[in-house]
Amino acid sequence: MYNTYIILVETSHGGNIGSAARAMKTMGLTQLRLVAPKSIDEQSIALAAGAEDVVRQAQIFSSLEEAIADCTLIIGTSARLRQLQSTLISPRECGEKIARYKQGNVAIVFGRERIGLTNEELLKCHFHLNIPANDEYSSLNLAMAVQIVTYELRIAILDTGYRETKVPQKNEPTYPTAQEMDYFLTHTEQLYQTLGFIQNQGVMQKLRRFYNRVKLEKQELNILQGMLSAVEKRLELLNIDS
Repeated sequence: MYNTYIILVETSHGGNIGSAARAMKTMGLTQLRLVAPKSIDEQSIALAAGAEDVVRQAQIFSSLEEAIADCTLIIGTSARLRQLQSTLISPRECGEKIARYKQGNVAIVFGRERIGLTNEELLKCHFHLNIPANDEYSSLNLAMAVQIVTYELRIAILDTGYRETKVPQKNEPTYPTAQEMDYFLTHTEQLYQTLGFIQNQGVMQKLRRFYNRVKLEKQELNILQGMLSAVEKRLELLNIDS
């Protein structure tokens, strides 16, 4: 059985955690993950207003990498439109993607109240969700954003006849987790640096965006890993011969 996780990154106000939990439970979601929250306090419980169980059962992680490690589809929220055009989706498109997705755990990531997600964190996401609010007054707090996104997800779930247990069919592809992709990208970076191909982080950032955009299947990732290992072995043999 796969899960959809709502992930809040470095939430500074405990009350926002409770309000987000209330928004989640109203739309049938209960899996909350918190990345380095400043506090979970009485305000968190008070503003949960019946969703205290979501707050108390929330998993806490020290980094976003740990929170998304077992997820195969990661959607990050962002107000930055210019550099994310190719991966940008609306809340409705987000709901539709998740309702149809059967290949692993899903993470919807919300950033800090003031500054959102960093560029580095956005690079870890396959898609970037933007809420098309009023350009002249785009003032959404964290709980409101969570409510909008989870509402669209619930509507999509009801429209597609979704069941709580999503079982992939035999011929459907499987996708690597974020942890497996991070291992591959680290391996790629180390090898390319050895070959002198990567001179700066800009190249690696473009590669990360590329691999997230094409959404590699697990079998495809294994082939690429095998290619990297073959090149490494060849380099070792050349070093021994020399």
